[in-house]
This record gives sequence, C-alpha cells and structure tokens, in this order.
Amino acid sequence: MRSLFLLPLLLAFFSAPAQSPKTALLVRAGKLYDAEKNVFLTNQEILVVDDKIVAVGTKLKRPRNVRVIDLPSGTVTPGLIDAHTHLLLNQLFDEQAMAVASKIPATERLSKALAFADDYLRVGFTTARDLGNSGQFLDLELKNRLAKSGKPALELYGSGPILSPPGGQFGRLYPADSFLINQEYRVIRGADDAKTAVLEHIRRGVSVIKVCMNTDNRVLAPEEIKAIVATAHQNKIPVTAHATYDESARDAVLAGVDGIEHGYTLSDSTLSLMAQRGTYLVPTDPSWTQGRIRVAAVGMKGPEGEEYLKQALTGFHDRLQRAHKKGIWLVAGSDYYNNIPNLNRGAGAMDVLLSYQEANIPVTTVLQMATYNAAKVLGISEQTGVLKPGMKADLVVFDGDFETNFPQTLSKVKLVLKAGKEVNLTN
Repeated sequence: MRSLFLLPLLLAFFSAPAQSPKTALLVRAGKLYDAEKNVFLTNQEILVVDDKIVAVGTKLKRPRNVRVIDLPSGTVTPGLIDAHTHLLLNQLFDEQAMAVASKIPATERLSKALAFADDYLRVGFTTARDLGNSGQFLDLELKNRLAKSGKPALELYGSGPILSPPGGQFGRLYPADSFLINQEYRVIRGADDAKTAVLEHIRRGVSVIKVCMNTDNRVLAPEEIKAIVATAHQNKIPVTAHATYDESARDAVLAGVDGIEHGYTLSDSTLSLMAQRGTYLVPTDPSWTQGRIRVAAVGMKGPEGEEYLKQALTGFHDRLQRAHKKGIWLVAGSDYYNNIPNLNRGAGAMDVLLSYQEANIPVTTVLQMATYNAAKVLGISEQTGVLKPGMKADLVVFDGDFETNFPQTLSKVKLVLKAGKEVNLTN
C-alpha cells in the first residue's frame, strides 16, 4: 500500500521539467552612468543573473560560479535607445532616392533591415523605435522576426505607415507617384478617416502613431490631427509628429501630440508651449562630419557647402540649447536611413549623439536622452533605460571615459548585453 501511495509522487518528480541552472555575470567598470540621477559613479559592479540585473554597487556579494568581466578603464551605460529609426529604408542622396528605395521588394527590405538591426546592436543600441517609411507594416513584421530570432536582437517598436496629408510626406510627388504614396503612407482625408486610420493601426499592433504635420506644400487640417490624437489617446497609444518648421510644430502641440520629431526651427513661444504641456522633442541633427557628407552628396561643395552647413547647424544647435534651458524632455533619435559607402548603419545612427555634444549639451544629458528619457517615451522605463536591480540586463561597456573623451569613446564598444546575453561584436 505504501509503495502504491508513493508511486504518483515519484512519477511526478521524474516527469517534471528540470530547471536550467541560473547564469550569473558580474560586470566591473571604472565608471557607471546612472541614467536616473544623471551622474557618473566610479568603481561600480553590476550583478546579472539570467536576463535581469539583481544588484548594483561596490564589493557586491558574488554567487558561486559567477563569470567576472573586469573593465577598469571602461564606462558602462544602459543599453542605448534610438527613438527615430527607419530600418526598412536605405536611401541614396539624389532626387529619386525615395522612389527607388521604396520599390525594393519587401523580402529584400526585410533582409537588409535585419542586418541593419544587427549593426545597431553591435554599436550599443539595444532598443529602437521605427517611425514609418517601412512599407505597409513591414516594421511590425521586422519586430516579430527579431523577437523570434533565437539570438540577442534589437528590441523594436513600430508606428506602421505614417499618417499624412494627400501626397504623402513629399508634396512635390503628388499625384505623380501614387505607388510610393500608397505604399509608404496612410493618406488622411477628413476627421472621420483620421479616426479610422488610427484604429486600423492599433488593430495591427503599433506602439505609436506617427503623423506628418507638413509636406512641401500641404498640412494636416486641425480637425484631422485632433481626431488622430483623441482616438489614439483613448486607446492609450501615444502620438508623435513629424514637424520640420515652427508653425506646424505649434499646431501639433496645440492638438495634444506627445512628441515633435525634428523641429528644426522652433520659436521660443513654441518651445515654451512644449515645456508647459510636457511635449518631448526628438532632435534628429547630424554632426559636422556627417553634415559635410550630406551637403557634398547633394552637390554643394567648397565654401558654398561649408557656409550652408554652418548656417544649418548653428540654427539646430541654438534651438537645442534653448529647448534644454526650458526643461523640455529631450529624446535621442537618429532618423538615419542613408546609404553612405563604408559607413556602418549602426555607426551612422550613433552619430546623432555626437551632434548633441557638439551643440554643447552636457554628456550626461546626451546619455540620458538615449536611455532614461527614451525609455519613458517608449513606455518601457520599468524594464530598461536604467541600471538598477529588477531591470532587464540591457547594458553596454565602452572602452574609455565618457566624461573626458566622449567622441572617441563612443565608437569603442567592448561589451553589449541584451537581456543578459552577450552580443557577438564581430560581423
């Protein structure tokens, strides 16, 4: 009788799945960037168990069989976040570039995007937000493929096709290239249609709604943008707005959007309005080095090109400094979609952090824009963006001191962890 009683227990024990042993990793670095407090700390240790950070501090108690990575000359940061990407677009610098890039078959666009996502991961970006120019929801397909890849992969959030006025994002194309417009955008025709478009996007699984406030010669009507914002917010989905000049940005802020993308020319009054309403800004500015490449690519060389670039970047830097002084929530976003020979896609995107530093934004704030601030905007600040216990183990160790040598250190990645798994830094 006793043997019969024990039999079910023995069967249950031997048939239960064996728990895999926990993997422990201790990362030591000369400096640690605390994104929440926006300061650098010295001689810190980070204990990672499986996919989570379990402790941060000095002289941590180490579990048995822990693997130690000691980088005393390095700076460790949370995994970086690019809040404005176009991974499914690979565009040359010429008048027909967008039309050509959009006609690449979907399978090829996805294949290239997967490679671009790997490039991002290897330079230190562990999360990204893709904002359109990705065909009809190819960004969501890319997100799924990355999540199911079975290896450390860029975590992606997508907007689906950009909601725009007739003509898509570029008024000069309307109505000549209906293929491009219909494939890359969701054209809005009235407030009712605006509501329908938002609900369509939400059903497909977008994380954010992106609207194009202005094309070359058209804008979304006030009732359209208000319907978009109201419908998205009712469904707890944020809205961000492509707005390149002051008037369109102000209209978007008044309509209640959560963020402004680009905002190249913003007046003090619009910046003050953004500060009052808590509207964030994603400044997608190039550095001087990339600016020269872009200016030369469109045929402006020599003194003419240098003067044009100087005027543009001086204006960009000025508006960024004014936004910073007004306390506007600043978020890092590269808007990098260029096909530049011999420039890795991830490295091209990383350039935006250098551009902020060239605008005299403090290095700590630059890093906060690409970690804590971006995580808040993406709605994932309970998971990533800060190095503290309970957070996902997304982190990067750079070989150098960000406080004293930011430009050079930015390109020297020694270690990337995505959800506790080490990323292979070689192609």
